[in-house]
Amino acid sequence: MATCILWQEIPEELVHEILLAVRDSDKRLYRVVVELTSRRLGIRQAKLLEMAKTERHQLSSHVLSLPQSEEISSHLFSRWLVHTRAPMLCAWLDALEIPHDRQGVVEAFPEEPSSEKLRAALEGLLARYPTLDVAIYLRLFNEIDDVGWKGLEEILSGDDRLRMGRREVSEIRG
Repeated sequence: MATCILWQEIPEELVHEILLAVRDSDKRLYRVVVELTSRRLGIRQAKLLEMAKTERHQLSSHVLSLPQSEEISSHLFSRWLVHTRAPMLCAWLDALEIPHDRQGVVEAFPEEPSSEKLRAALEGLLARYPTLDVAIYLRLFNEIDDVGWKGLEEILSGDDRLRMGRREVSEIRG
């Protein structure tokens, strides 16, 4: 799933949370989002920055959901996950016995684990972390060039708990 599509699928509260986290951890990346939103919507940056953050982030999510925004969208989700959800990333990698740093960043990926191992790792994540966060992470994880595991794709497409959609996601997030 392209990351730009996720902006349409997640609740506005999470959009706001992600963009606030990026603003706090990487001001330069956040500035790029503001510049992109300003340019695409024809709004002066100063006017955009005067808006309430929730309104600004809602407008930004519309721009980030465009296919042309895929690259920056991917950076935003990656930044958010590594800086705010590292324990979840590490738990997944530990369950699959994949070496990583303390932020959940991997140098090299192994061959695809067995379906049983993937399912056990998934159940471990779902027992400890919000379903929406798990669903987002695993989708992005499986999009990594060296991953693309068929077994994980089958799990993501077949497990209703991991289904993406704004209505369902809002209910899952709570």
